Amino acid sequence: MMASMDVSAQVSDEHSAARGHCDVELTHGLIITQDTIRIVDNNQTRVQINQGNQLLVRGQWIELDAKETEILEQYNQMIRDTVPELVELATDGVNISLSAIENVVTGLSDKEPEVLKAQLQYVEQALRNKFKRGDDFFYIAPQSLSKLDDFFAEEVSKKIHTAIQGSLGAMLIALGDALESREGNIEERISDVGTRMEIITAEIDKSLQKKAEQLALKSEEYCNCLNMLDTTESKLQKLVPELADFDLVKIKSEM
Repeated sequence: MMASMDVSAQVSDEHSAARGHCDVELTHGLIITQDTIRIVDNNQTRVQINQGNQLLVRGQWIELDAKETEILEQYNQMIRDTVPELVELATDGVNISLSAIENVVTGLSDKEPEVLKAQLQYVEQALRNKFKRGDDFFYIAPQSLSKLDDFFAEEVSKKIHTAIQGSLGAMLIALGDALESREGNIEERISDVGTRMEIITAEIDKSLQKKAEQLALKSEEYCNCLNMLDTTESKLQKLVPELADFDLVKIKSEM
């Protein structure tokens, strides 16, 4: 009745060849708005860049000379050239998939089943913990950027699969209630539910696999960009020692 949601096996071999040549990790969270970049730790802003050329560390204004300002502007631009695109790619389309699951049960019950609501909230929270995007900001949590494809191919896939399995129980209860009250042709409704579930599950499967593949293909590009960002960050830390405690980019290993 239901197509498999386990996409990790389908994309694992393809991704291993597309991972790039380094393992890049963000060691702090980043919040990017039109005018500022904030490096955060435990919900506290540790470093803030205003207008691309003004620097605050632990809330203290840092006076910069022309050379230091030039490196800071490069650092600011490199972050802006990489992170927002990554957040957009990671978040785009996921909410549509979650809404599609909800739509499957529309008409089968007077209200959204609590088990489905709870499971979808769990999926949404897992995403929000890693990525957030608003009208005027982007957020990315500390994490490995070399394994984002695994996050979607494995973790998100499993959570959505659990949500669908949970919703099936609610659907059967709804159909049982309809049977007791003799509402319509139950055999037809069960067949319709099965067909709808197969279609929507296959589409979600396809969507998650595509996203995982997109992130895998981007990984080498991000690796190169973040290697350059790491180099620029090191230059800036030598010029501004106050930044040494807030090493944003960590290259864990090279392959």
